[in-house]
Amino acid sequence: MATTGPVNGTLISIYKDVSGTLTKIANATSHSIDISKDMIDVTNKDSAGAKEFIAGEYGYTLNVEGIFEEDASVSASGLSYKDLLTDLLAGTSVTVVMTTDSTGDQKLTGSAFFSSLSLSAPNDKATFTGTLQGTGALTIGTVA
Repeated sequence: MATTGPVNGTLISIYKDVSGTLTKIANATSHSIDISKDMIDVTNKDSAGAKEFIAGEYGYTLNVEGIFEEDASVSASGLSYKDLLTDLLAGTSVTVVMTTDSTGDQKLTGSAFFSSLSLSAPNDKATFTGTLQGTGALTIGTVA
């Protein structure tokens, strides 16, 4: 059943499509998606001193933050930091889905490359952050 009312952020995750199975990034604490559209300046001498624009191409990036855990201790149902690093180093285009994964809810699906991944080890818990750069179309669908 579709989620109704304000959505609890803990329900939304970024998944990688692994052979048709949505696999969640393990130990994530935060996800975000940024979508932007280029504006093309078409201001001319007849614009009466006001800027004019038309819409151009769009792009998107996804961001994830999480708690670092060694690969061997991450369950098979989740993607470890090592899995993400492997995709980044190989330059692998991955299919990503941002959703609650609840039937009837919205899902955003696209292809992306990991463009950055960092690991932080302060005198506290070790954490990671990653950015995925979307490539091609981002589609809006419904979880079946």
